[in-house]
Amino acid sequence: MNIISASGDGNRMAQRSKRPCKQPRCPTLVDSGYCEAHKKLETKNDSLWRGTPAERGYDHHWRKVRVEALKRDMYLCVMCRADERATPAEDVDHIIPIAIAPALRLDLDNLQSLCRDHHAQKTADDLKKYGPLH
Repeated sequence: MNIISASGDGNRMAQRSKRPCKQPRCPTLVDSGYCEAHKKLETKNDSLWRGTPAERGYDHHWRKVRVEALKRDMYLCVMCRADERATPAEDVDHIIPIAIAPALRLDLDNLQSLCRDHHAQKTADDLKKYGPLH
């Protein structure tokens, strides 16, 4: 529901009405998401569900091999390069996901540098192919 209010300069602006915090039974009204008291809990719950980055295999060894993959791929998305476009790579992807082949976690031949769009596409493709991997 939008509420129309008049601003001081005579222009009318649309404002969204506040809604309850996403935490069950919390009555605090917020613009979106969680209230201040529950924002930390949201992050904590996410970590409990997914595990910490280190628990998921992204430790200091991963950070080193990630840089090696980016250097090998000249910090460019390999999928964009295949289409003759030069797009900076922001993610390094496991071609075969860790959950499917944990032994390939640090194998440079199992890594590819991707832009955010291609990484999201690859992740969606993996979900269709393998199902949820967590």
